[in-house]
Amino acid sequence: NGKGSFPVDASLGNAVKIQATRDSLVVHIEKGGPVMVPILLLGFAAVGIFLFKWLQVGRVRVASPSDLTVILSALDLGDEQKAESHARKLSGPVGEMLASAITHFRERKEYVEEVMYEKMLETRPKLEKLLPFLALSAAAAPLLGLLGTVTGMINTFNMITVFGTGDPKTLAGGISEALITTEFGLVVAIPSLLLHAILSRKVKGVLGSMEQTTVAFINGLPGTSQETQFFRKNND
Repeated sequence: NGKGSFPVDASLGNAVKIQATRDSLVVHIEKGGPVMVPILLLGFAAVGIFLFKWLQVGRVRVASPSDLTVILSALDLGDEQKAESHARKLSGPVGEMLASAITHFRERKEYVEEVMYEKMLETRPKLEKLLPFLALSAAAAPLLGLLGTVTGMINTFNMITVFGTGDPKTLAGGISEALITTEFGLVVAIPSLLLHAILSRKVKGVLGSMEQTTVAFINGLPGTSQETQFFRKNND
C-alpha cells in the first residue's frame, strides 16, 4: 500500500556519537591509570573489613534483664553453678565477663566491679580492631585521587609540549586520568567514612550494654540491701 515507517534521527547522528563515547566499567577504570590500583584495593579492603566486623560485632549477645534475673536469683540461693552455666550460654565477651564476675561474687563488690571492668578493657580493642583502617581508607582515597589528578595533568602538559593543542584527542588521556582518579577516590572515601561511623556506633552500643550489665549485676548482688541499711544506720 506504499505506507511504512521511515527512521529519523532527530539528533542528526549526535546520539550515536555520544553512545560511542560511553566506556565499559573496565575501560573506564583503565583510563584512570596506575593510581587506580591502590584506590580500588582500599575500596575492596574497606568493604571486606566492614562485612567481617559487622558479623563479628553482630554475634555479640548482650545480657537481657531476664538473664540477669536468672543469674542473680541463682546467686541469691547460693547456686553458683547454675548462675555460671547460664552466663556461659551468653556466648561472647558479655558471657565471659559475667562468668568471671560470678567466680568472684563472694568478694567485695568493688573487687567484682574491677574484675568486670578488666574484662571490658580486654574486649574494647578486640571490637575496635580494624576500624582505624576504614578511617584510613576514607582519608587516603581522596589523596590518591588527587595524586592521580596531578599525574594526569602532568601527562596532559607533556602531550601539549609534544603535539601542541591542535588535536584535543591527544589531550584526552591525561584529562581522563585526572578526572577518573578523583571520581573513584571520592567513591571509595565517602562509603568508607559512612561504614566507619556505622561500625563505631555499633561497637559503642555493645560496650555501653556491657557497662549497664556491670552496674545491674553489682547492684543486684546478694547483700546489697543489707549493706545499704548498714550505711544508713551509721549515717543516722
